[in-house]
Amino acid sequence: MRMKRYILLLLMALLTMPAVLAVGTCDDDDQYDPSIRRGIRRLYPERERAKAIKKLQEQMSRRAEPKADPWDTDGEVWGTVDLPPTALKDSSAVEGRRLHPTTKSSEEQAQVDALLATDYSLSEYGYRRMKWQDLPVTRTVDELLPLFTVTDQGEYVSRYISRELTSNEVYFAFDMPQGDSVPGPLRLCVQYCADDPLDFDQLVFVIDGYDYLFYPGEHDHGSLPGDLYWERSDDVLDKPYKDLVYALAHSNWVAMKLVSIHGINHVKMLTDGQRSDFAAALDLYRLLGGKF
Repeated sequence: MRMKRYILLLLMALLTMPAVLAVGTCDDDDQYDPSIRRGIRRLYPERERAKAIKKLQEQMSRRAEPKADPWDTDGEVWGTVDLPPTALKDSSAVEGRRLHPTTKSSEEQAQVDALLATDYSLSEYGYRRMKWQDLPVTRTVDELLPLFTVTDQGEYVSRYISRELTSNEVYFAFDMPQGDSVPGPLRLCVQYCADDPLDFDQLVFVIDGYDYLFYPGEHDHGSLPGDLYWERSDDVLDKPYKDLVYALAHSNWVAMKLVSIHGINHVKMLTDGQRSDFAAALDLYRLLGGKF
């Protein structure tokens, strides 16, 4: 009788084990091999942007007194923290690592090798590292001009940009003085103002998960009442930065880090408006005859 009871208990335990295992399974792409995760992350770039914002918020919550975001216009997050997410390396084929360390039959190993040899960058969806393309501009000059302010010196800047020293901005600009038939070089302009002296000498843009570096030249800086420090860089975007220009104008999400010579790195998730300004400025520049 006792033996039958033990057998019954053993059968019950075996029947409930699959349910326990199912509950413990995490439906998260982090559980997959990196070769498979790469394809998933490229197909859903908005997830990576959400993860970046969440990581910034978590890191800021651990600070005793997180600083207000001087760039904030839409409730975006800000912090002097490490740049999230870690940029994914560009590769046309994944590394030949095995999915599991266990021994496999030749047929199973062939299936694994086929998976590992697949290009998971999903280039047909446009989510691999972007490179410059001379695509036709679909908007017209008349559609774009109302979005810009033209100064007396012939400088074209988005009408939503503030040039005040206390403003924090990042944008494209270009000059087209009267009498010129084509605009001058496209430029990348960055304005910074906060209560930390920064002296940035490098910009790191993480665009849809990939790093794009920019090195500004010598730029103006100073201080304001209230223990505020400002900096303003204005640099020509020449041919080595063509991919950066294209990526900024066609991005799904962008995180920017200002790298300081003092070891204080400021991170900003760019807003939809800032990304839209990049696209509009590049389109208008090309329509007016600007070239790289």
